[in-house]
Amino acid sequence: MTITKISAFFMTLIVTLSIVGFAYAHWSDKVQIEGTVKMAHILMSIKSQKVLSSKEIERYSTITYEVSADEHTLTLTCTNLKPCWFVWIGLVTQNQGTLPVNVKPPKYSYEDPNGFQDHFETKEYFYGPYPEATGLGTLEVWRDVKVDNQLKSDGSVTFTTTPKTPPFVADPGEKVVIWIWVHCKADIPNNAQSKTIKIIITIVDDLAI
Repeated sequence: MTITKISAFFMTLIVTLSIVGFAYAHWSDKVQIEGTVKMAHILMSIKSQKVLSSKEIERYSTITYEVSADEHTLTLTCTNLKPCWFVWIGLVTQNQGTLPVNVKPPKYSYEDPNGFQDHFETKEYFYGPYPEATGLGTLEVWRDVKVDNQLKSDGSVTFTTTPKTPPFVADPGEKVVIWIWVHCKADIPNNAQSKTIKIIITIVDDLAI
């Protein structure tokens, strides 16, 4: 074999080994990919609220409320309860997720060390869904709503808009107005007048499929 052929052989061998080494390294090394993945989700949030009662009840009972940081729960703190005590809670909820949701009645729980919760009853009225751009001031079921006008002490309402029966679907961005009547039955014990109870109302997230 001549020197030229020997040189060519070694050059070919070097190139071949380089290619094989690169291919091995390419297929054996770990590849790390970084990025942000956005997952579809459901989220019904409380965007506005009203808590209303009669002037007579407001004279003897204190009612305060707070919405949780995640806009999912409203907590009422109520003192000095009597038979036929009532409160109306208005909630504007919105589907802030990326998927349609089934609107369902909220869940109720109580912080009730005195055991009064069995003496409460509730009714709900659902209106909507309304498009995201709908102004609340244009809604008959929200603007200027008052107790003894549209909201009655017996748990009935006088809106001309017909309420919806849940479950029904709210698409992303759509709003739903809920009016909730919370009422003390006549058999609530007399010592409730000096006690405090917390009523916790939580919006339900449920995927519409």
